[in-house]
Amino acid sequence: MSTSRLKRTLTIAGTGAALVGALAIGAGPAQAATAVVAWTHGKVHAGPALGERVVSHVNNGYSYTGLCWLEGDLVNDKGISNRNWVRLQLNSGGIGYVSAVYLKGNDKGNVPNHC
Repeated sequence: MSTSRLKRTLTIAGTGAALVGALAIGAGPAQAATAVVAWTHGKVHAGPALGERVVSHVNNGYSYTGLCWLEGDLVNDKGISNRNWVRLQLNSGGIGYVSAVYLKGNDKGNVPNHC
């Protein structure tokens, strides 16, 4: 293969790799699920609001799959106030939201991903 043809091949391959990298960056990183643990009993709602339908519960000491966190209604319970809610993957299928007030860890239930 000639030197000029080799350079052109490498340039085209490099451009393709750059485009693939740009597409991956634009798509955003995949959000990994995080195990969260409840420190007390709490309601799981259909959305991050107290007025949303209750779809499940979390129980003290049990682990759940947290997908991400977001801000919602302010929850005041057991001397703790917080606006952060964690989106949970429900065992029955579907999604639910629990206030981080009911989870161990930081103010986001130790879930690093914002929804």
